[in-house]
Amino acid sequence: MSQPHRVIRQLVVETLYEAETSDHPAREVLERRLTEAQAETPELAEAKQRRRAARMLEGVLEAREKADLLIAEAAPKHPVDAMAIVDRNILRLAIWELLSGPSVSVAAVVNEAVELARRYSGEKAPAFVNGVLRTVSAQIETARATQPGS
Repeated sequence: MSQPHRVIRQLVVETLYEAETSDHPAREVLERRLTEAQAETPELAEAKQRRRAARMLEGVLEAREKADLLIAEAAPKHPVDAMAIVDRNILRLAIWELLSGPSVSVAAVVNEAVELARRYSGEKAPAFVNGVLRTVSAQIETARATQPGS
């Protein structure tokens, strides 16, 4: 039995990729992928897991512009729109997770993103994803530390 949260991340990345490379609506793609994945990960049938997946997808879609700006700042030699689609979406997902709150473990988010890059992308992608996310996470930490009331 696999970990539902890890499988949800994979499904969200697959959904983002499919939605970006076709005219398929992201929410419908996610529903289909969740249903298909239930055979291997029965927990995905639970309402709680489906809500988690939907919240993750919606969060990434809503934070896309901000994530793309952070990626562009962290990797100025790699234009976001010229990046491999899967790499760009792995980064967007991880950045959304990092932006979601200070309770999120930076190490866990980076490790999961690197694993996604290993699974879905080229051999240089894991190091690239790691470098971009380390830079972005430092920027996020600095921004949080300088906010009033922190």
